[in-house]
Amino acid sequence: MPVPPDEQVAIKQTWQLLAEGSEYAFTQLFDHYRGKVYSVAWHFLKSPVLAEEIVQDVFMKIWLKRQDLQEIQNTENYLFILARNLIFDRLKALSYETAAQKKWPLSSESVDDSDHRLRQDQCLQLLRQAVDLLPQRQKEVYRLAKMQGLSQEAIAGQLQLSRLTVKKHMAEALKSIRKYLRQHLSAFFL
Repeated sequence: MPVPPDEQVAIKQTWQLLAEGSEYAFTQLFDHYRGKVYSVAWHFLKSPVLAEEIVQDVFMKIWLKRQDLQEIQNTENYLFILARNLIFDRLKALSYETAAQKKWPLSSESVDDSDHRLRQDQCLQLLRQAVDLLPQRQKEVYRLAKMQGLSQEAIAGQLQLSRLTVKKHMAEALKSIRKYLRQHLSAFFL
């Protein structure tokens, strides 16, 4: 069913505003399509937690790639394809985990885990280093979320920021931490 011309203009304007960094346009998009993305994710994953993670991943990708998405003509199709790909990735990961658990079940035998504890301590040290390298605001948001367990709303209130700004800081912090860990963990496990 074709999209009416006035709706096409509105969609194009929303994507244009989003590309320019408009939090309002992002919020409008999120509020309008969140339920549809959640429904699709829940249908395949049968888990409210995993479905909500897919919703967050879809809209995080949109925000991070917003400058490249100005030419989207059919928002619902784009979101469905993005969600579908993320769902398939999640199902694949779950399938690998299940297969690994069947192949290598945890034994109840007593194991000397001192090497494991040493590696865990070293990983935590790498994580601390990655967090210490973050810009100040990202560091604050990350610590409040991950170390104190505060919600985005609580962090926004405490730091006097919008919830979307907190979300952006968290996304950038996680991106930087992952990059740092990728660079340093390969040498660590050799």
